[in-house]
Amino acid sequence: LRPVQPEAEGAGGGGLRGRGGAAARTSDRSAAEPGPAAVDQPTTKRRGRPAKKGAKTSVQPTTAGKAKRAPRGAIKKKIINALKAAGNDGMKVTDLSKKIGVKNSNVHVWFSSTGSKLPEIKKVGKGHYKLQEKKS
Repeated sequence: LRPVQPEAEGAGGGGLRGRGGAAARTSDRSAAEPGPAAVDQPTTKRRGRPAKKGAKTSVQPTTAGKAKRAPRGAIKKKIINALKAAGNDGMKVTDLSKKIGVKNSNVHVWFSSTGSKLPEIKKVGKGHYKLQEKKS
């Protein structure tokens, strides 16, 4: 650390302020940073923060906690079968999600997106759906 000098001293320059500061900065920069020739060469110096002692250094993340994705249309089959079993009364989304083992929010999203395209599924009430038999 440099001692702080009062501003009254060195009024004619010589410090970091005033003229000649740019020249002082360029000379400092050239000493600190390597030139263009040194940039092209690979460095052997290790970069970054050193690891903590005893920390595992595995590169690949573990996939033990992730569930495998269901095949396309699996929720549709489960919902249709559950609504058939419920009969004419239909089912609420909370009961349906517990029965088929899918999150509440996923069932709500399914009804608002995919379920709205199916004419055989009718909304009875708030969060309550039933399967209407196809008329042939």
